[in-house]
Amino acid sequence: MAEWPADELWPQLLPNWFNQRCAPETPEPENGEPFDTEARLRQWRAMTLEERAAVVQEPWTLSGWLYYFDPTEEGMADDRSWWWWHAGTDESGGWVQVATTGWPFGSGSLSWLIEASGGTDLVYGP
Repeated sequence: MAEWPADELWPQLLPNWFNQRCAPETPEPENGEPFDTEARLRQWRAMTLEERAAVVQEPWTLSGWLYYFDPTEEGMADDRSWWWWHAGTDESGGWVQVATTGWPFGSGSLSWLIEASGGTDLVYGP
């Protein structure tokens, strides 16, 4: 496997239009402490379903999206549940086929890719 590019290289590796659609990166904490995953999880669990739905609809940061493809120990690539299979267009619009580990599957990173690419009215099905 080729080496995973450093975070600062990704904006040059991906199309500008995709980078521009991503949310701004969250600044590092001023005291230099790492991101508190447990605190973020507690915050998420305390949200109502409506609040969670609103957060899910927001643009992803580039680093947040890449996290799901990162094959290093810091990423989630080993746990990813979908892989690009095929895509195209027809008279009704476009379509994407992916291979999955089963239904339901973690589709957030796929949905963000499609939405950032201009896709709308996402429908998942067989």
